[in-house]
Amino acid sequence: MAPFKVGPDYIDPTYHAAAAGRPSRNLDVVLMGERGVVERFIRHSADADVAVIEGVLGLYDSIDGVSELGSTAHVAKLLKAPVVLVLNGERVNRTLRAIVRGLKAFDAGVQIPGVVLTNVTERQAAKLVKSLPEEGVEVLGAVPKSSKIAEIFSYRHLGLTPVTERGDQPTIFDVVERHVLPYIDIDRVLDIAKTAGDLEWERPSSAEPPQVGRCRIGIFFDRAFTFYYPEVFEEAMSLGSVEFINALKDGEVPDVDVVFIGGGFPEVFAAELSRNKPLFASLRRYVERGGKLYAECGGLMYLTSSIIIDGEEYGMADLIDAVTVMLKRPVGKGYAWGRVVEETPIAPLGTELKGHEFHYSKIILREKVKTAIKLERGVGVGGGVDGVVKGNMHAQYLHIHPYTYSVFRSLCRFT
Repeated sequence: MAPFKVGPDYIDPTYHAAAAGRPSRNLDVVLMGERGVVERFIRHSADADVAVIEGVLGLYDSIDGVSELGSTAHVAKLLKAPVVLVLNGERVNRTLRAIVRGLKAFDAGVQIPGVVLTNVTERQAAKLVKSLPEEGVEVLGAVPKSSKIAEIFSYRHLGLTPVTERGDQPTIFDVVERHVLPYIDIDRVLDIAKTAGDLEWERPSSAEPPQVGRCRIGIFFDRAFTFYYPEVFEEAMSLGSVEFINALKDGEVPDVDVVFIGGGFPEVFAAELSRNKPLFASLRRYVERGGKLYAECGGLMYLTSSIIIDGEEYGMADLIDAVTVMLKRPVGKGYAWGRVVEETPIAPLGTELKGHEFHYSKIILREKVKTAIKLERGVGVGGGVDGVVKGNMHAQYLHIHPYTYSVFRSLCRFT
């Protein structure tokens, strides 16, 4: 099985990867364009017997709420893929017929042959199994409400807890096998998958494997920092050697040319992170001697002087004289892009950088800093800018997918 996720997302793909035993790839029309989505789908599903794509938001929800751009429906039509709706049936019955009828009629180009119901009683399920087929859909499953499911898939401020942080994969699979799979007709789902249309696109030819470069790259990767697209690791390995750094346990930065601190949940692990002062000191020495450092979102927070959570303050790396404050509501959420207007080690002047941001934090700067990106959309560090630059260090809220722009290639170019 080849798993995919519509839109920008780090967390749900960790569940896909755990189940499928292979990386889950993002299909994002806004960031990658239609051609990019189709090419990525072909490339990463070519050796699989079936591809499963998780949508984003509601079926027709898009970046602007007017066009279909970036919606699950948009991707389904591009890939000629049938859509199986997942409908919450709690305390509702006949109304679901109206919902299904509306979703099917809204865009005739979207094929919706089946639905899976969730949170239903046995009595509800019996009613819906009788009525929904009159709307031209097959009921492929009716999953009863379960406290076990709610417990194992619990949410916090940015969504589910990443599998890479949890460390309890067997428990997750046990709950799914006992409380979900017995209620879904998997054989019928696979039959529906076979009705997907042929893509009118040439399959990319096999290219010669790239020559591995000599760039030495260190990546913070542990329970606190987990927000990385699989392409980040793949590209880093193609450019040279990769060493992973555990911000919770390691005491020093290894001998590398580039350090990347991705996003994650430094706010959840703030107390543990704040106790690792040897790594803070080592990272400061690395930057002071000219080492290249790139950080996104959680990585930016880690580089500030401290993080304040519910009135408690935890010391951080102090490479940016600023305080990170955690708030109760999102500060930046959604797609963001802008242009490079100041010198930075990650991109030439004038480069357009596109990505997304999702953070409940804001940083309060206590020093005058250079910001390299003038945003056209998004929040960044505030004031319509993002990308704090100090020497060879660049830190921003913006998350960038390697398909849209290669930060590593810029950083490794002069090493």
